[in-house]
Formats: sequence, C-alpha cells, structure tokens
Amino acid sequence: MPPRQLIPPPQGGDPADALGGGDATGPQRNDCAFENRDWTEDLPQTDHVRFFRTTDWSKSKLGPLTEWSPTLRLFTRMLFADSRAACLWWGPDLVAIYNEAYMPLSGQVHPKLMGSTFINAYPDLWDGIQPFFDRARATGVASDHSAASALMVERLGWREEAFFTGNFVPIGGGPTTLPEGFYNSLFEVTNQRLNDRRTTMLNRMASVPELTVDAIYRHIIASLETNGNDIPMAILYEADENPQSTILRLRGHIGLPSGHNLMVDEQDISSSEGLVPDCRRAGSNPLIMGYDNRFDAISWSGFKQPSKKIAVLPITSGSRVFGYLITGTNPCRPFDDACEQFLKDLGRMVSSVVSAAVNAEEARKCQQRLENDLAFSDTKLRHLIEHASVGMIHVSLDGEMIWANDHYYALSGRRADQHPHRGSFFDVYLDEDRGKADELWKNLLGGANHVTAELRLKRLYTSPIGDAEPAQLQVLAFPYRESGSLKSIMACATDISRLKWAETFQARLATEAREAKRQQEAFIDVVSHEMRNPLSAIVHCADSISSSLEECRSKLEEIPQPCLDSLAENVSAAQIIIQCANHQKRIIDDVLTLSKLDSMLLSVTPTATRPSKLINAIMKIFEAELKSNHVKYDVEPEPSIFELSIEYLYLDPSRVTQIFINLLTNAIKFVKLSTNPKISVRYGATLSDPRSMFPDDMFWATRGDKQDDVTNNKEWGMGETIYLTFLVKDSGIGLNGKEIHKIFERFRQANMRTHVKYGGSGLGLFISKELTEKQGGEIGVTSVLGEGSTFGFYVKTKRVQRRLQRLGEQFPQEHQGVLSEQLDVLLVEDNVINQQVLGKQLKKAGCVVEVANHGLEALDALDRKKFDVVLMDLEMPVLDGLSATKEIRKRLQEGRLVNPLPIIAVTANVRPEQIEAALAAGADRVMQKPFKAADLVHMMHGLVPQATMPIPEPSATIFNSPIKDFIT
Repeated sequence: MPPRQLIPPPQGGDPADALGGGDATGPQRNDCAFENRDWTEDLPQTDHVRFFRTTDWSKSKLGPLTEWSPTLRLFTRMLFADSRAACLWWGPDLVAIYNEAYMPLSGQVHPKLMGSTFINAYPDLWDGIQPFFDRARATGVASDHSAASALMVERLGWREEAFFTGNFVPIGGGPTTLPEGFYNSLFEVTNQRLNDRRTTMLNRMASVPELTVDAIYRHIIASLETNGNDIPMAILYEADENPQSTILRLRGHIGLPSGHNLMVDEQDISSSEGLVPDCRRAGSNPLIMGYDNRFDAISWSGFKQPSKKIAVLPITSGSRVFGYLITGTNPCRPFDDACEQFLKDLGRMVSSVVSAAVNAEEARKCQQRLENDLAFSDTKLRHLIEHASVGMIHVSLDGEMIWANDHYYALSGRRADQHPHRGSFFDVYLDEDRGKADELWKNLLGGANHVTAELRLKRLYTSPIGDAEPAQLQVLAFPYRESGSLKSIMACATDISRLKWAETFQARLATEAREAKRQQEAFIDVVSHEMRNPLSAIVHCADSISSSLEECRSKLEEIPQPCLDSLAENVSAAQIIIQCANHQKRIIDDVLTLSKLDSMLLSVTPTATRPSKLINAIMKIFEAELKSNHVKYDVEPEPSIFELSIEYLYLDPSRVTQIFINLLTNAIKFVKLSTNPKISVRYGATLSDPRSMFPDDMFWATRGDKQDDVTNNKEWGMGETIYLTFLVKDSGIGLNGKEIHKIFERFRQANMRTHVKYGGSGLGLFISKELTEKQGGEIGVTSVLGEGSTFGFYVKTKRVQRRLQRLGEQFPQEHQGVLSEQLDVLLVEDNVINQQVLGKQLKKAGCVVEVANHGLEALDALDRKKFDVVLMDLEMPVLDGLSATKEIRKRLQEGRLVNPLPIIAVTANVRPEQIEAALAAGADRVMQKPFKAADLVHMMHGLVPQATMPIPEPSATIFNSPIKDFIT
C-alpha cells in the first residue's frame, strides 16, 4: 500500500538518471574514521532503530552499515531524531531509510521498504512523484507537495481518497544541484480537507435563497450535487401527515435513472415499495444500512463507485418528522467517526432548513388566519361575552351599569330591569357582605390594579343534599383605563356555591372521620382489654395448677400413687391450657395488629436500641419452649455488626420483636417433628443493598402499594442509615415452590394440611410483611421441601448519634431503704377473678397482698399503710389507674406519702401510646396482660432490689418486659 504522503519514485527511466550526474555514485568509505566503532550504537535505542540495524544492508544498493559515508550517517542520525514522519531516499537508486513515524504511512510496504528502492517499493506512484525529484534536483531547493488534490492510496486492503502535504529536500555533501539523496518529510491532512469540503457544502445549504417549502427542497438537492464525492447518491422525501396516514412524496434525487426500482412516489409509510420500509424502520432516528442489490444500476456521482453504506436521515424538529433524506456515503473513505459526524451534521442541517421553511409557511398561514379573525373580532368578542360561563359586568364610575351578560344576571338572581338606579348592582349581596363590596369599590376608585373577594348573595343555593343556603360568588374586578386615565370598572363573577358547600361538607366529613377513628381506637382498646383480662386469669390459674405437684411433694413425704397420677394429669392439662392461652393470645395480637394496619392506626415509634440485647431478650422468650421440645438453637451476629461498630440504633423494638416472634414461633412449630430439630438465628448490618446479605435464591414478598417509609421522619434522627438484617433458619418440613409464593398473603398458609396439623391464623407472615415494609424493609424466604426453610427480613434504621442513659441510670439510688423479707403489695384491680387468682399467686411467691377495687380505695389504703410496691390496673371505675397514679406521685412530691413507692401498671391496653401514657403518668414499669406471676414478681424485684424474698426466674414473653428493657 502506498504511503499517505508524496513519496513516489522517479518514473519513466533509470532512477539513477533522476538524480543527475554520476558524482554521487554510492557510499564512500572512510576506513580510518569508522573501522573501529559501530556508529549505529549512537542512534536512539528504539525497536524501530533495532529493526534498522538488523536489516541486511549488504544486500541493498547502499552496502553494509560500516561502509556508509559520513554524510549518509549524519542524515540517518537526523532522520531518527526527527519527530515528523520522514524518509531518506539515498543514492542514485533512491534507497529508502525511514523513521518510526513514517512507518504507518508506508502501509503494507513496511517492513520490506527498508533498504528497497523507490521504483521497487512504489512502482504505481513513480510517474506522479518523479517530477518532484526532478524539480528539487534542478533548483537545488525543496520541492513542496500540497494537498490540493487527492491521492488514491491503498490501505487495509482497499483504495481510499487521501490528502498529504510535504516536501522533498535535496541533501548531500556536494552542490545542491547534485544531491546524494532526498529528505522527504510529510504529514496527512485528509481529515482537514474532507472537513473543509463537507463544511463548504453545509454552509451552501444553510444559505437559503427563499423560505418556502418547494424552494427549500430544490435548494437541498442543488447543494448536495456540489459534493459528488461525499454524496454519490441521494433521495429526498417529504412526509405529508394526516390523521389517517403519512404519505411520502418524492421531492428530488441524485443518481436515479428513469424507471429505477427506487423511484417511488406518493407512497404510504406502511408501503413495501422502494426504500419506504427503511424509512418506516428509521422512524425519527438515523438508520445506517449496507449496500444491496436494490441499489444496482444507480448512476453514482463522484468516484463513480457504489457506496458501501447507505444512510436514512430523518428530517425532524422535536418529535415531528417532516421527511427523509437517503444518501450514499463516500465509497473511497472508511465509514468512521468522521463520516458518522458528517451524516449527523447533514441531518441536522437539512432538518434545520426544512423546519424553518415549514414554520415560516405555517406562520404565514397563521398570520392570514389572524387577519381574517380580526375582521370579525368585535362580533366574536360580543358573542363570547354573551355565552361565557362567567358573569361579566361593566360599570361607570358613578355606579351605573353600562352592560352585563346574561350569565351575570342569572348569577345575581335579578333581571336587567331590576337594576333601575345607580349602584343597584350592590343590592344583590347579603347585608352582612355589603360593607365588603363597598370597600372593594373604594379600593378600585383609589387606584388598585385589581381586587378579588368572595361575596354571598341574597339568592339561595340548593346543595346536593337539599339544604338551602346563600349562594356565593368569586368576584374579580379591575379598572379600565384609557391613556392612563380611569374610565370605568369591569368585573367577572364565578359561582362558587357548590365549591364552598363542598369545603364545608369535606370539613364535616373530616371531623366525622376523626371521630370514627377515635371510636375505632376505643373499640380496639375495649376488645383488647376484655379479651386479655380473662386470658390473664386463665394463665394464672393454669400456672398455679402446674406448680401444685411440686408443692405437694415439698409438703408431703409420701404421696399415694393414684394422687400422684391425678396431679400429673392435672399438671399436663394445665400446660395444655397455657399453650392454648398463648395460642389464643397470639391470634388476638394478630387480629388487633391487622385491624390497626387496615385502619392506619398502627404506629412505628423509634427508640434507641442495642440490637444484640434485643435479640437476646427475644430468644429468652422461647428458651423454655426450645428446651422442652429438645430443639437445638444458636444465635450469632454477622461480622458486619462489628465491622460497622453497631451499638445503638433508632428502630421500633416492639415491631421488630413482633416480626421475630412470628418467625421463631413458626420455626419451632415446624421443627418439632424433625429428626434433628435445629434453629439458627443470624443478624447483621449493611449501609446499602440489604438484599446482598441474604441468599441469592431468596423469594421476596411483593411490596404493597400503600406503605410509607416512616424512617424518613425527623424523629428517627439525622444519623447514618443502617439496614439491620435477620435470618431464621430451621430444619423443619420446608416448602415447595407453589407454597412459597402465597405464604405472605392475608389468611393464607402453605396448604390446608398446615392449618389442620399445626394451627395458626394465617396472619402472622402477612402482618410481618406489612411491618417490615412500614419500617423501610422487606421479608422473604428460601426453602427446600423436606430440608427446612430460611426466613429473612431487614429494616431500615438510623445510627444513634448520642447514646441515651441506661434505664438503671434514670433511677439512681431510688430504692435504698431496708425492706422486710416479704414484699407488701397493694393490688389495685376491679376484676374479682383477677384479684383472687393474682393475689393467690403473689402470696405463693412470698408477698403480703392487699386488694383495692379502684383508685380511690388505693389512695385510702396508702394513707393507712406503707407498701413496698403498687400494682395498678388502668381501666377501673370511680377513679382510673392513670388518675390514681398521678395523684400518688403528687402526694409523694408533697411528702404526704413515704418514698420510695414503685408503681407497676398492670393493663390489657397494648397500644404504644397507652403504654407511654402510663409511664408519663408516673408508672415505673408496664406489665401487659396476660402474663405469668413469676414475671411480675421478677419485675417487682428489679424495682425493690433489697428485698430478700426468693426471686423466681421470669418465663418472659414479649409483653412481660417493657420496651425500655431493650434499650439498656
């Protein structure tokens, strides 16, 4: 392939004759100077120089490197030091020596060009380049080659159009007219020349002689014809759009002979004729396609060769398509970035001039329409005023009505003849609003630009529910001025009676909705209270029965076997009762939680919480059940807990616990019958992409469309966002694919056999899903039938920026008095059964119990006697628990009662705001029904730590420990 410069050898004769003379007959020796040193070692040590040194020069016309003359060596050093592309043509035979920058220009002739003669390397260029050598030899000065004309060179296997600039400098040690060789330096300017040529054509296209559609299309074709090399073929279509179809009309072409198959006109865009399918495929974006046989027989302009690529360029403005320009690309240039940019520029230019012509034509038509419309403007304006849905009135400065439309009279409720005197238009308003209307009139006369007001009328409006009330108008009034002088007043009036009634009606509905919400909350409280109270008594009685066997054994040395068997059966029955009560409590919790979710009453309250303590507290709940069912379990934090230094996070521990209990309850239920029952709990944290913390095959429950991420509220703090992740893995029965996809739905279980065999409401996982989404998280499951399941969920939390006080620090040294061995307990409870059952259990635990039926009796008892702790029910007659607690705290502050006096609120009210209300009233702890007496005794011991009575270990449930216990 010829180089991209001007380097052809002499043509038509012996190359030696081209140099003229015989003095430079070859290399001259200087054995004394060069026989002891390899002069090429002083050249730059590059790969190309090493290639030069390893070339077998002994086979060339110049001979071995050691025999080169000083002059040749000197110019060789200059050649390899030159940063430009350069080649030495030395000796009478024009032998080539070239540097690395010249190598890309030599094309496929490299590497054989090194040491080859010009006529052997470039035989096809000799005729064109010989004159440059002759001119340089004859004049003794460099012969320049400009880029005025293209040079066809072969690169990458095909001939292409290229432009070069450079010169041939005669060099040697003798006269300049008898050079020993030529120094040829050059560089390629193809891109510059192509850009100039293409820019000239685009500039010509931009010079629009006449801004009409027909003239523009003719101008585009004429401009394209000026550059046949880059536009060897063109077809120009106009797209005529109408509601039913789009018709492509041929507006001009280049190179299509008469009768050619691509010469199609007046074709619908859905047609399959010619290039219409390609236009349809392009749409509003450029389309590049390859040459095919459809383009045969075209008279190609420029190089008379077919294009390798065809471009379909939409003529657009915004989303509107005006037509298509189909053009061939330069067949003697590669389809590169420069070609693509040229097509983009061409498409933009054609689109610009066509859209300008179309817009100008539409503007002319629009102007004509406006001129026609203005001829009837007065009539149309009057027609508009008469038929407008807005009341309009024009009043003189002295209050006389100049005119008003019919709609105004309809709104005012009076006819035109019922406005007999000046200012009578004020008479339509209610007397209560007449002063407001007078004030507006004064403001307008005083120079106000406009005034607006809502005014009631004497006319009545009948609402959609049949009530009659004064109609109301929205009035906008403004002055009419001529030459800056106020002439009259104009006003527009709109009937807003229905809107004002709707505003009042909506306000009433909102009030009723708030009241309904309050009543629903009250209903939930009543249901919770009335259902949990009996459950509490059931748990206490069953607990008492369960302990009867041990009591008998401790009191009697020998018990008859029939009695032991009977007692054992009773204990077993009591355990079943406790399990049923716990099951019923979970169902109640699920139903109440679901009702809160449905009525938007469920709140999520952030609390500074230590995740590790929260998990341990939850696992403590199930410790006894896990041991009794021989279930192995382990709890491990992920390394991310320590890597992220997780200590305290803002989250709602009660809601997270509720989710966790649902998952653990299910896990225990389904592993009981497995051969190796085991449950693993893992928890971790991440700053982003929480799903990456779970197995890849995890099925995630479908998100609801109504859940809001409450963690974005300001009460969650400004700390760093942390996603807290949890995994509960069991070795139970597992699930199949169909079951996995429905277990998170409301009232759905894996299958009917699950409910029959294992029980449950089918609400737990649905509620867990809702709770996770409400906290910015998700819940999911992965399972293998027969091998177990892994449930996982995550919630969004915020890092606590300042650690809160520990609970113990909130009550420093509060109870330091010396207590007796027995706790004196005041039980304030209105339910007789609870009094009997709980009182009996507390006495068994070593407490002295006195009962008060309501808060007033409790105050009387405290006046009579000193107690160690008060157990206060909240829902009671005469004086409720909250009021009694407040009064007790008040008397303690006044010194009327002896400190310290811990108060534990014992209640069936489970809403967080109710718990907070109890704590705010002065309760030290809140014990929620149902509970076990052992848990209550354990809580009392925490408040009265100096008591020496035996302290039973708690069998904690989630409601037996207040939320604050998770914060410490």
